Amino acid sequence: MRFLGEIQCTVDDKGRIKMPTVMKKQFPASDSGRFMIAKDIEDCLVIYPMQTWDKQEQKLSKLSDFNPTHRAFKNAITVGLTEMELDNADRFLISKSLMRYISSAKEVILKGQFDRIQIWDANKYEQYIQGNISNISAIAEDVAKYIDSVENK
Repeated sequence: MRFLGEIQCTVDDKGRIKMPTVMKKQFPASDSGRFMIAKDIEDCLVIYPMQTWDKQEQKLSKLSDFNPTHRAFKNAITVGLTEMELDNADRFLISKSLMRYISSAKEVILKGQFDRIQIWDANKYEQYIQGNISNISAIAEDVAKYIDSVENK
């Protein structure tokens, strides 16, 4: 599974978003329209297909409950974590507790990011992109160093 693209969507008055067909087709058939949604590390929400969440959960379970940093990270990465299912109209509901992380926006961007989908307030996303584009050289240099170190192991 690989999620690609950026699609602008509308949040209806009840807090529902229609999953775009192009994104829905990218979900594994075995998930049957089910996924996990939570607050992301970035200032947005994240949708994890069930297969992706299972892998994420396995990694998180290796962290120690006796280490305060590990506990804090596990708590942060699971804020609002909820299992969701698309309804008959391919919509999903953003809970009120998660809606605050996208500023109760009426326009959102669903952004494919490899094995997951981010949900951004459209205005915040534009600000985020502009901030990173202006700093892309420094980011690229740092990422290149990391990739080189991983490839040379």
